[in-house]
Amino acid sequence: MSMKDRLVDQAKKLASSGRVVRVVSNDRVMRLATGVMDAKNRLRAAGERAAEAWDILLNGHALPNIDPALDDEAGVHGAAPARAASHRPAAGGAGLSTVEEAVSSSSSKAPPASARAHVNGVGANGAANGAGANGAGTYVAAAAEQQLATQMASRTSLARIGGRDVFEKAYKFMTADNARAMGVYPFFRPLDFNNGPEAQLEGRTVTMLGSNNYLGLTTHPKVREAARNAIDKYGTSMTGSRLVNGSMRLHNELEEKLAAYHGKEAGLVFTTGYQVNIATISALLSNKRSVAMIDKDDHASIYDGVRLAQASGARMVRYKHSDPAALDSALSEIADTEGALVITDGVFSAQGEIANLPGIVEVVKKHKARLLVDDAHALGVIGPGGRGTAAHFGLGKEVDLIGGTFSKSLASIGGWLVGERKVLDYIQHFAYSFLFAASAAPPCVAAAMAALEVMQEEPWRQEKLRENFTYMRTELQRLGFELGKTETAVIPIYIRDDLKTVMMWKSLLDDYALYVNPFITPGVPPKQQVLRTSYMATHERKHLDHALEAFEKVGKKFGVI
Repeated sequence: MSMKDRLVDQAKKLASSGRVVRVVSNDRVMRLATGVMDAKNRLRAAGERAAEAWDILLNGHALPNIDPALDDEAGVHGAAPARAASHRPAAGGAGLSTVEEAVSSSSSKAPPASARAHVNGVGANGAANGAGANGAGTYVAAAAEQQLATQMASRTSLARIGGRDVFEKAYKFMTADNARAMGVYPFFRPLDFNNGPEAQLEGRTVTMLGSNNYLGLTTHPKVREAARNAIDKYGTSMTGSRLVNGSMRLHNELEEKLAAYHGKEAGLVFTTGYQVNIATISALLSNKRSVAMIDKDDHASIYDGVRLAQASGARMVRYKHSDPAALDSALSEIADTEGALVITDGVFSAQGEIANLPGIVEVVKKHKARLLVDDAHALGVIGPGGRGTAAHFGLGKEVDLIGGTFSKSLASIGGWLVGERKVLDYIQHFAYSFLFAASAAPPCVAAAMAALEVMQEEPWRQEKLRENFTYMRTELQRLGFELGKTETAVIPIYIRDDLKTVMMWKSLLDDYALYVNPFITPGVPPKQQVLRTSYMATHERKHLDHALEAFEKVGKKFGVI
């Protein structure tokens, strides 16, 4: 027997010995071996995390791609320690450890017809497939569904792809194309027209539970007439910024009315609501001694405003959602030479939750900070006369700045800010996104002004709105849906899974002509996916009862209730 044969024979005996068998069958040893064999991937992942940590150290906490809180608790004052993130499994069960693996698992071709016809076990006509009726079709559907789920999980990482061609990430983004091919793409759907509680989509009438037209004023005769008259008198646009030729008496008139309505010294009208936060935050937080102190769940426009401020050296600190104690802790840590602007939504746009403004105001006063409240989803919904969050709590004089949009209760397009005259005067002279943007168009300003007047002339609208959303909240909870802490016209139905959220949206629309908005990552944090519903004063009980019937049937079909 050769030396080689003897060595092989001894190795076989050793491998079959009881001691070796016990060692290799030990779970801890196997995990260690697996870790060693996977060392290359682990080192690569650790390198990516280290690079990201270094970037955060230099530039502050990384901002999300679309909306805040991709990592739900990272860098948040008052939050529990973050848990290690886990990768979602691919179709074969393996974790996706890199962007490239996620992208390579995605096909650029449309899925087969059988996949489009049997997604998630539901046929094109909405009927559930029998267990053995179409085994192959169900298998293909499951594979297509898993592929879509994988792509949805990976798309937030695409933004990190770099290289010589900045378009590379765009070419690798296949999620939307494949979702369109499968008939489950929920975004950018063009409406034929929207008439308030009902709309027309692709020639079909749908019940609208996806609009922020809270008081139903977009179709009010007075609002429409005001817009028409403004076009006749002023034309369609001022074709310039407020700084030069874009200001008109109509802007000033609305600013005065908004200030008086909120009991503030002055008002300022913007071209969009998004612009309000970008301009205000970047103008006020313009140096290294400025700190943006923001609620973790604040709107994306606030995060974008902070991003601009960071370019001038300002810092961002996030505090735990609607938690005055966490805010107090965060403010306690800023230097004596730093000034803080605390920024919070009045009503949070995805949750429908009202901010804990009394607690926030107390902390802000304690630390001699300043406070900005974004009342986009509060105006017309809460507070006496629909005046919003500060008025709801009787704190109108305690809030420094209140801002919002025309595009909800005011039935138009534009934005507004109220506060001290000197502060607003500074903003309009130092906010580039205000100085160099075309002014709000005459018909938009006139429509918003008319809506503000109707809101005060017809208080029944706010009362009817409260009646409608209270009824829906009560009935949805009775059915067993999880709704979070909503207290307003925004009622989120928590699904907590991207794909299931999209599939339920599709079933509600296709089978029951019910239009709702699916909120999935990265627009919301992981495990916070919802079907966002919103209600109007002009919804009738027949609309609401139809919606409840649809929610009950679809919720049971997908195992949510």
